Amino acid sequence: MSSGPGRAVARATRETCRILLPFVLVLALLLTLSEVCRPALLLVGDVTVDVVDGKKAVGGAIAYAAAVASAYGVKACVVTAAGPDADLAVFSGHELHVVPTNSTLTFEHSYTWWGNKRKLRVTASPNMTLTMRHVPQHCRRARTVLLGPLTPQDLDAASFINFKQGLWDELIGFKQAVGLMAQGQQRGLDATGKVFPFKEPSPQLLEALGPRTSVFLSDVETDTWPPGQLDELAARSARWLITRGEHGAHEYANRESIHLPPEKVAAVDTNGAGDTFATAYMLALARHARSPGADANWVASRAVMHPQACKPQCVLDGIVLGSSYAQYRQWVRAKVESARHQVGELLAAVGPFTNGTQQAFAAFMTNYTLGKAKRVPKGTAGLAVGASVLEGYAAAFNGSQKVLESTIARLRSTFSLR
Repeated sequence: MSSGPGRAVARATRETCRILLPFVLVLALLLTLSEVCRPALLLVGDVTVDVVDGKKAVGGAIAYAAAVASAYGVKACVVTAAGPDADLAVFSGHELHVVPTNSTLTFEHSYTWWGNKRKLRVTASPNMTLTMRHVPQHCRRARTVLLGPLTPQDLDAASFINFKQGLWDELIGFKQAVGLMAQGQQRGLDATGKVFPFKEPSPQLLEALGPRTSVFLSDVETDTWPPGQLDELAARSARWLITRGEHGAHEYANRESIHLPPEKVAAVDTNGAGDTFATAYMLALARHARSPGADANWVASRAVMHPQACKPQCVLDGIVLGSSYAQYRQWVRAKVESARHQVGELLAAVGPFTNGTQQAFAAFMTNYTLGKAKRVPKGTAGLAVGASVLEGYAAAFNGSQKVLESTIARLRSTFSLR
């Protein structure tokens, strides 16, 4: 008697599944497409006008980051503030979102007479702060975020660190990686716009720390800090990386410090080296590279090999050409190693023949010398010499036979002949 209600329940269940199945499939498809279309990289920061010896050039951490991303074939969402005088060509190929301002952040660069110390002065400012609200919705879901503040007021890094991820990202356990090129947060400006470094961590920097944050600074900003403070702050972050110029860099993570050896090159200008280092590191981290620090040092070496006047475009070209040359060198090295191996095998195969010939010649000379020493009749000596020659030929033949047998065995082994 219970079969009737049971069949009714089963029929209702099947009908419910039939109705819900299309909705579930559509939802799964939309979520899959959403994940596939997730941007790989979000770059946020001010593009700048850099004035060097009266000549203008494009600059800013975000410009160098875009150049590195282009070199690696990574399309990024780029959010920047710029005025009408900004050169935005370096962002070609990326998804660019410009917050319009009356003026572009402008730095005047000057150098000491011996040329190894740079001084900066801000001569124009957009007078606005970039925050997460300036970022389009789809760009907020990027796998990696790289922030490039240049002054304490031009970017609110904490708004990105404290950004709450969507429900879907929470469900799948997605953790957005944030790289903070924090040099700008360790700068102050005097009344004339002259840039000076802070002697201790700024409040803006401390607010931006978190388990997802990788912080990038140089020893210029951190060497004046109290002992132990760097380790303390690194423990509150995913990692810290401190670049040290020609001495490479140090990575602080998991309460350990690792030295990253530099790529030895002839340095021409160091402008942009830290920005390229940070970008290359975060990209290598995203693709799970074996040694992100080594990749970052190599890319930074491309930046210091060029004068500031051609940057950041020549940095992009240097990475592409350098990578191609590195691949070519690796190919040549593989070919040379293969040839060395083949020559070794050939020498091993010819060895028995060479040894047999040497032994035959030695036997011939020994018998010939003994024949002369005994002063036997010419006929007898001639027979002895003839016998020695025959022995030499026999040894050489045996050696040749061994070479042939060895060669045939190697061919069988190589081509799996039976």
